[in-house]
Amino acid sequence: MSEREITQSTWRMPLLTRINRLPRTLGFAATFVAVSWLTLEQGWSHWNILLAGLYFLLYPHLVYWFDYWRRARNTIEFRAMMVDSFVLGFWVAHLEFSAVISFALLTTVVLNNTMTGGALQFLRAMGFFVLGMLAVVLVSGFSWSPTAPLAINGYILLTLLLYIFGVSLAFNAQSERLLRIKRAVERSNRVFQSMLTLTELTDRADNFEDMVDSALAELQRLYPDRSFGFVLKDQEMTDDVHFAAFTDDLVATQQTLIRTQVAALGSELPDRHEIDIGAGQARCLLYPLPEQFGHLRGFLITQALPSPDDNDTSLPLLIKQLGTAISNKLLTMELKVAAEQDALTGAYNRGQLDAELAEAQSRQQKNDAEHFAVLLVDLIDLKGVNDQHGHEAGDQLIREAADALQETCRGNDRLYRYGGDEFVILCDDESGQSTQALEKRILSRVHGRQVELTTAEGKSVSITLHLSVGVASSEEAPAETVLQLADKRMYEQKKQWYGDDGRRRRG
Repeated sequence: MSEREITQSTWRMPLLTRINRLPRTLGFAATFVAVSWLTLEQGWSHWNILLAGLYFLLYPHLVYWFDYWRRARNTIEFRAMMVDSFVLGFWVAHLEFSAVISFALLTTVVLNNTMTGGALQFLRAMGFFVLGMLAVVLVSGFSWSPTAPLAINGYILLTLLLYIFGVSLAFNAQSERLLRIKRAVERSNRVFQSMLTLTELTDRADNFEDMVDSALAELQRLYPDRSFGFVLKDQEMTDDVHFAAFTDDLVATQQTLIRTQVAALGSELPDRHEIDIGAGQARCLLYPLPEQFGHLRGFLITQALPSPDDNDTSLPLLIKQLGTAISNKLLTMELKVAAEQDALTGAYNRGQLDAELAEAQSRQQKNDAEHFAVLLVDLIDLKGVNDQHGHEAGDQLIREAADALQETCRGNDRLYRYGGDEFVILCDDESGQSTQALEKRILSRVHGRQVELTTAEGKSVSITLHLSVGVASSEEAPAETVLQLADKRMYEQKKQWYGDDGRRRRG
């Protein structure tokens, strides 16, 4: 398709041409009646009626259709309005300055041009209006007959009033249209900003809970009359949900009802599903997110009275964007877990230990009072378990030890898998006393514990969990040597367990 064909296929009649057509057609028709009536009353030449008919009845349509067939985006209306001004000035003088009709024609010139183009166009139009009067005076001389029959004057004033009313309605409709467009643009901008905010939450939020809370707050900012919730459902569970968050204006009983009904939902749902949160409550709608996150499925909940927003096309876009943001966040969290955690035990891995230990060393070197401590824990005789019962049993023993150590750790302690059978616990401990207490708990609660393992042949065996523990803190050694000191102490304890001759002690 050529550029001209594309332009013509998307062309629309210029707006000003469409707005002016009806007022000009009706106003000029009324003016033709007034001119014809006055001509007959005054006994003037009937050529006035013919000339008035050509201009006042035919000209408005010629202007419209000429602009239509031009197929151009720029209108000729501004030029046509200058022609109008000149010709109306001509008729004012030609009708010998009949007072009421002159006032009516001058009023239309002032009204149309000022509303359309402001003061500058008004001045240009007045110039053409005066030129039209001067043209008649120069050619035919000056004639002054301001009076006219009362009926004609009444008719002219009535039609002028109707004309002003019609023009005002037309421009009011245009103003309302522009206001609707302005509101739609502002709404679109707000929706776009909200979509951008939802996208940025993947990186800005520290964790998944903060991200969902921020997303719900952003949706409520865009829809202040609505309450929102988000539920993440495990498709394999029918008695509870994996995760749920709600805006504060949804009360606890409503949240419970929502959680219960979402937990009981099947896998097949329409795009919008209504759920019951109690009699007399505003309607609560559930929107499944288009993305699925493994065996998890996300749902956005909105509660509001029926309103025009129910058909808002922006909400599906925001739901899709929310689904994408949540999917990206979950993927980011999975990648972060994969990068930081040991796959077998779920504890932090060696790389994460190196990073956090370096950070703790840096803090202590900058502030002498900010000490840290390290516990190095060795799982004794893992090789014997592997040799006697198989590596699957050995892996189970490692997991059991990791779980037991994690249960024993305090809230701020961090557990790392340091090697095949070694774990490190990093503690923020300024005094060292609480770390020593942790060591005692490990030796009393974990060391010597009986664990049940399954061999490669499927047999169940009971193994005693034996540990050796080394503890060191930055309070007693330079920060960069704390781990080495803990390692040395752990091996000393391990050596005692095996005995001086290196033979394994039977317990």
